[in-house]
Amino acid sequence: MKRIVFLSLLLSVCIALFAQSIPASDATPDYTQFEEKKTATEVIVPKEQHITDETANVRIEYMPMYDEVRIYYECMYVTYDRGEAMNTVIECLKDFQDDHKYFNYRYLTDDRERFFKDDKGRRKAMYISYVKFTR
Repeated sequence: MKRIVFLSLLLSVCIALFAQSIPASDATPDYTQFEEKKTATEVIVPKEQHITDETANVRIEYMPMYDEVRIYYECMYVTYDRGEAMNTVIECLKDFQDDHKYFNYRYLTDDRERFFKDDKGRRKAMYISYVKFTR
């Protein structure tokens, strides 16, 4: 009986000696900062857009935490050519890959086309591609 009491007393003293108070800033990580980084999206307009249509423009939405990119090719509906849009997107993805030192990319979904009217009532076409890069 004395041994059990002695061991439990020794154990409680050891726990008390080795237990250290942790400052509050280290104990709880800053979840808001993590969430901001996790959901951060950079909007990039490529320097060289590789377009031949004067009404077209390219925009890239880059999510660095996931190495994912959504790329948008937008132009007027009457001048829209799917082949040109596809080639422009591929060239811009190659440039992005070289600039950000990625090794390869793969498509996460099939490319989509969207036709709509802008706020001025002009008919537009948008070609959207969603890819994941690997290092």
